[in-house]
Amino acid sequence: MNLYYKKKKKQQGIIWKSTRIFRMAQGGAGGGAGGQGGSTSAVTRINVIDPHILLMFRDVMDSAETAARLKVSGGAGGGGGGGQGGDGTVSGGTSGEVGQAGQAGTAVASCVVTSAGKAGGAGGTGGGATSTAGGGGGGGSGGNGGVICVITTSSSTGWTHTTTGGELGSGGANGGVGSSAGSNGQDGASGKDVLIRV
Repeated sequence: MNLYYKKKKKQQGIIWKSTRIFRMAQGGAGGGAGGQGGSTSAVTRINVIDPHILLMFRDVMDSAETAARLKVSGGAGGGGGGGQGGDGTVSGGTSGEVGQAGQAGTAVASCVVTSAGKAGGAGGTGGGATSTAGGGGGGGSGGNGGVICVITTSSSTGWTHTTTGGELGSGGANGGVGSSAGSNGQDGASGKDVLIRV
C-alpha cells in the first residue's frame, strides 16, 4: 500500500497492489472407476412353470432351439485401481497416472436372479506432483445371492433359509499425504427364494 502526500495534503488516493506470487499446487492422479456389475436376463420365470420341468433348471421359454441351462446371476464388478502419486519434486513436479478401471462383471444370460451384479468401488486419488503417495484401491462388490427352490405339498415349510448377497469389499487406505482412500464396493443383491406347492 503506497500513500503519496504533498504539503500535508493527500495528493493521490490509496493504491492497492501486491507483488506476491501464488503457485498453485497440481492435483493428484485420479483413481480408476469401479467395474460395473454384469447384466442378467432370462425368458423363463421358474415360479410359474411345472415343477417337473423346473427340476431340469432350463430356460424352456426362450426362443432358442435348445433350452439353455439356467444360471444364477451376472458377475460382480471389481474395484478400481488407486491413482499414482507424483514424482515428489518440490517445484514443477509431474503428477502420476490415473488408476486403471476395475474389471466389469461378466454378463450372463438365462439367469434365475434378475438383479444385475453390483459395481465395484472407485480407486482413490493419488498425491499431487510433490507427493509420491498413491491412492487406495477401490473395493470389489459382493456377489449376488444364490437360488433356493422348494417343491412341497405342505402349506407351510417352517424352514429358515436365506439368499442374502455377499458383503462388499472395503476400499484401500490412502498411501500418504495428498492422496485419498478407495471407495467401498457394493453389497451383492439378494438371490431368489422359490416355493412351489404341488
